[in-house]
Amino acid sequence: MCGIFGYVGIRDDAPQLVLAGLKKLEYRGYDSWGIAAKDNGRVQIEKRVGKIGDAVTTLRPSHVGLGHTRWATHGGVTDANAHPHVDCTGRLAIIHNGIIQNFRELHHDLTARDHTFRSDTDTEVVAHLVEEELENAADGPQRLVLALMAAFRRLTGLNAVAALDVASGHLAAAKSGSPLTLGWTEGGALLASDYSALLEHTREMTFLDEHQAALLTPDGIEVYDVTTGQAITPIVNVVAWKAEAADLAGFPDFMTKEIHEQPDVLRRIAREGVADAEALAHLIEAASETHLVGCGTAAHAALAGQYLLARVAGRRAFFANGSEFGYLERFLGPGALAIALSQSGETIDILDSMRTAKARGVELAALVNVEGSSLYRLADHAILLGAGPERCVLATKSFTAKLGILLLTAHALIGQTAVAQALLERAASEIEALLGDWRRDFIRQIAERIYRQEHLYMIGRGPSYPQALEAALKVKEVSYVHAEGFAGGELKHGVIALIEPGTPCLVLAPDDETRDDVISGAMEVKARGGHIIGVSPRPDPAFDDHIPVADVGEASGLVQAVPGQLLGYYLALLRGHDPDKPRNLAKSVTVK
Repeated sequence: MCGIFGYVGIRDDAPQLVLAGLKKLEYRGYDSWGIAAKDNGRVQIEKRVGKIGDAVTTLRPSHVGLGHTRWATHGGVTDANAHPHVDCTGRLAIIHNGIIQNFRELHHDLTARDHTFRSDTDTEVVAHLVEEELENAADGPQRLVLALMAAFRRLTGLNAVAALDVASGHLAAAKSGSPLTLGWTEGGALLASDYSALLEHTREMTFLDEHQAALLTPDGIEVYDVTTGQAITPIVNVVAWKAEAADLAGFPDFMTKEIHEQPDVLRRIAREGVADAEALAHLIEAASETHLVGCGTAAHAALAGQYLLARVAGRRAFFANGSEFGYLERFLGPGALAIALSQSGETIDILDSMRTAKARGVELAALVNVEGSSLYRLADHAILLGAGPERCVLATKSFTAKLGILLLTAHALIGQTAVAQALLERAASEIEALLGDWRRDFIRQIAERIYRQEHLYMIGRGPSYPQALEAALKVKEVSYVHAEGFAGGELKHGVIALIEPGTPCLVLAPDDETRDDVISGAMEVKARGGHIIGVSPRPDPAFDDHIPVADVGEASGLVQAVPGQLLGYYLALLRGHDPDKPRNLAKSVTVK
């Protein structure tokens, strides 16, 4: 969940280059940040608590640098706990993403051998382990990576580690579970925890696989198997994304930009997604059972997919949260299909459950946004969302991309992809209109009236139920307002007790068979003083505020998602919060 960036090469502005890379990775963690660089044979360190923002580095010019943005797991948010960490000799700087499960035992042993610790983190044990291994390693150009691999083999848990050695001026890294990407350039090499941070410099990249390590020097990159210590031939990929896709492009923040990119994402899926949808449909047809699995926003997309497959194609699919799916392993076996949904492709709960499923013979398909990610490589059949880089911590356009592909797949099962393409085009046009007309300002006005409220409820039925869950997640993530989504039929089973005069309730009431029941529930809330915000093609006396959205048939969920995104966004601004970097959250959840 932390951000890692490193450079070694002929350029002497490594500290500035690393800081710029960290700014692109800040969504992965922003409790603190730090940079290490070589300076006249010693390591120079700069680290601070808080977001990077417009920070500049005071480090002297150097040809090698290593940086980190932290999402705290072990140890509080302090300067001492910020990365990088150094060894006793001052030769090494270490950064880390993950959780070292056996760090207490390692810490105890290292302390007994007179190592001095300056922080409360688990990371610092790595600095001292590599220090010891370097003392025992034979001289040679591979000395750093051999020492790092030896230390890495002593760690338990899922981790990514990178080291800077001022003696050699080299970088080394190793991974198990947490992602690391290597960038190839003329006269240098790069390292990052997310390849979007490398796009400014190169599109030629190597994605480290499990239990692999790398040595980065000005002359290039060497890759090793951590278990055996043997060198292996690196695979160099040319990625499709371009650097400008990860820029703000004139928008005030990435959340706004990515909300506005949704129409183009849906149109691209309509134009180019048929082959992928038909391939996924064939897998579903051949499977004895189908499971849709995701975490957070991806879980809501998976649940929406369950409704789409049932309603459009008459196909049964089972939904599970990624963190819970592994507990169902005794019911999994050959013939089953698991469809994993993930923006980053690095969510640890998804990866763990999918590895469990694969080990039991389950066919694995993935809807994933990041080419070359761990899930992309793990899947038997990977389908790229094609949403482009998503820099805001909150998922918006990747959510609609998943729904778009699942809608197309459901129609492919009945041979009607042209119908789905038309629905996607209509949904794209309606979202575009909503974002450009009076409705966007009206949602802002609603936010102005309710932003002091501490509780907000979202209600939907049938295919609108996942949208209610997703709207609530968007609001709570970005504005810190307590928001909960409920199935409309559950109101009388406890939720109604939470309604007080003035309590805002967002009610999703599409023109389908759920409308009358949803409106009936809204009236029950209204009778107890609730303030009803209707998201619906038609007005109704139950609505205190009405946000009109078009009826787009089975694609209506795509349009329903946008008012919730905008409401969360405006609530965040009114409450003084950064929509791109909400507290305590990170874009990729790579630790348990």
